[in-house]
Amino acid sequence: MNDLPEEIEVRGTVLNRIGRAEEFACWSADLPGDEPRTVSIVVEPAGPPADAAVDSAAESIAGFDGLTAAAASYLVAELTDPRWALDAEDLARLDGREAPFDMPEAIIWTDGTWMIRFAECGLAMGEEFGIGVRFVGSTPVGIEDLSGATEIVTD
Repeated sequence: MNDLPEEIEVRGTVLNRIGRAEEFACWSADLPGDEPRTVSIVVEPAGPPADAAVDSAAESIAGFDGLTAAAASYLVAELTDPRWALDAEDLARLDGREAPFDMPEAIIWTDGTWMIRFAECGLAMGEEFGIGVRFVGSTPVGIEDLSGATEIVTD
């Protein structure tokens, strides 16, 4: 789709279109700050982002640091549940002074659903692609185990 915008402005942040895949479209921006922080809108099948996606992107940009902290706290609390079967080393990492999650990225889909993915995760389950926390509005509601994910090449 060649008629897709190259840029989308959300709350003063310009998201640039990346890749040229026919199956989906993606716009992404690095947020200002000392640490890497990214917001991306992914639309599949490829098309312009719906209002719901732009609204969720605006919410994630406006409250990024607080939402990231909420996601990290949610992971620490939820991953101690035995159903996740974390080994003693990973449980110790969760009990450490700082949560073992870094390089947050808000990923928003066309219907406005979204998650924060920590690209760096100090747990075995998040070694390759990190770990995600799904949100409804500004409330964390679920963990996205990305250990079975595959890489998508956009160019």
